[in-house]
Amino acid sequence: MVFLFLAAASVALFAFLSIAAFAGTQAQERKERDRFALLKSLAEQPTESAQKVIDLLREQEEQARLKKEREEHRGFLLGGLVLMAVGTGLSIMLLALTRGGTWTVGLIPLLIGVVVLSVAVFGKRIR
Repeated sequence: MVFLFLAAASVALFAFLSIAAFAGTQAQERKERDRFALLKSLAEQPTESAQKVIDLLREQEEQARLKKEREEHRGFLLGGLVLMAVGTGLSIMLLALTRGGTWTVGLIPLLIGVVVLSVAVFGKRIR
């Protein structure tokens, strides 16, 4: 009975995720299509205001690029910290449960976390 509930819950979850992904993709396509139509109309009728709109669009693209870089940087920081915490916790747990060198298995995610965190900190700086 529990298995049936878990199976139904997993089907519902993946159905929801697929619909959410489809809706997000459609919204992005609509946005790009509208942007293309605007650029096409500006190219057909070049005026002074068209140049201002093009400059505004370039500025928006630059802001979106910077925002994406900042989010990626935050993701590296968070990922590195999480990996370091998992590695530390795993090492402590294995040290408490077993005797010997098995605790060193926790060093693998710990050291990967150190590398990811160092890439985030010492990598390309965000303005």
